[in-house]
Amino acid sequence: MVKHSVGSILLLISLITFVSSKVNAQGSQRIEMEIPFSFVIAGQPLSAGTYVVERTDSTRPNILTLKNIHDGVARVILTQRVETAKPSSASSLIFIQRKGKLYLYQVWNVGAMNGNQIPGVGDKRAETQRPKGSTLVTLKTRH
Repeated sequence: MVKHSVGSILLLISLITFVSSKVNAQGSQRIEMEIPFSFVIAGQPLSAGTYVVERTDSTRPNILTLKNIHDGVARVILTQRVETAKPSSASSLIFIQRKGKLYLYQVWNVGAMNGNQIPGVGDKRAETQRPKGSTLVTLKTRH
C-alpha cells in the first residue's frame, strides 16, 4: 500500500512538472499587446484592440494565431522566417505604413534571432530595415 502511494505521488509530481514546463514554453511564444490603431492582415482590416499572437503548433513555427481578446475575432497567419544579427530586446509587432494603411509585417519574441514575417507585405529583411516607400511602426511589450 505504501509503495503504491509513493509511486502515485512521484507520478503526480512528474506530471505537474511536465505540465508546468509545457505552459512556460507556450507562454514564451505568446505576445499580448494593445494595438491602438486599425490595421490590415491578409487583406482583411482589423480594428484597434488588445490582441494575443501565439504559435498555433510548436512544431510549426511559421503558423501564428492572432486573436482580439475582446471580440474573439481570430486569424491564422502563415508566415516566413526572418533573421536578425542580434537577439530581439523585446517582444514586438512591426507594422508597415503605406498609403495611409498599416499592415502587420513582422512578429518578434524577446531573445529571438528569428522572427515571423507576413508574406507579401514587404521584402524579406531584418528587423531594422525598411522596405522602400514605407514607414515602420513598432509596438514593443514592456518587461
